[in-house]
Amino acid sequence: MTRPPDPDDQQAFVNRIVIALEQLGIEYAIGGSVAAMEYSAPRFTVDIDLMLTAETAELARLVEEVKSWQIYISPLEAILETDIPHGLPFNIMDGSAGTKADLFVVPPSGLSGAAMSRRRRRTWDDRTGVEAWFLAPEDVILYKLSYYRKSGETAPKHPTDITKMLAVVGHELDLTYIKNWAAEIGVADLWQALWDEFQKK
Repeated sequence: MTRPPDPDDQQAFVNRIVIALEQLGIEYAIGGSVAAMEYSAPRFTVDIDLMLTAETAELARLVEEVKSWQIYISPLEAILETDIPHGLPFNIMDGSAGTKADLFVVPPSGLSGAAMSRRRRRTWDDRTGVEAWFLAPEDVILYKLSYYRKSGETAPKHPTDITKMLAVVGHELDLTYIKNWAAEIGVADLWQALWDEFQKK
């Protein structure tokens, strides 16, 4: 049976992926709940989400690199023929440590293109000094609003994460950027409701 992941194992797992992506020259950004925590209150989360812009040759090199670690990564054929065409992530998993990463290959256009151009370099691991690229807080919010809507508004962790972010960085956000993209991706009402609630506090 796979044991529950240890925070130190998760840190080392992500460090290794981040270093590999940078050595391979693959553009990436950490998103999801891990990025939300960068701009709010830390908590342990099992999974990590990363956005990538990568060509087939770069993905092939990443697959070979991770396979050399003797842990699981989705086969290249599945990434190219199933995951990317359907907007699904491919996975890297270390069953012995119980750690997992979901990697989304995104186009360099639309919201994903804007988000990748605005990513921020931050210290990911204080102990080792490893740095990583993170989505900017505005883009973390937009993606979480999108995921919430696509879930049929049944995944409360997304608005909860956004509320926590607003409490910390709400007054620093580029509101015009969020408003424009929220309208573009069809989540303007969700954003307005959360922003109005924040303004009341």
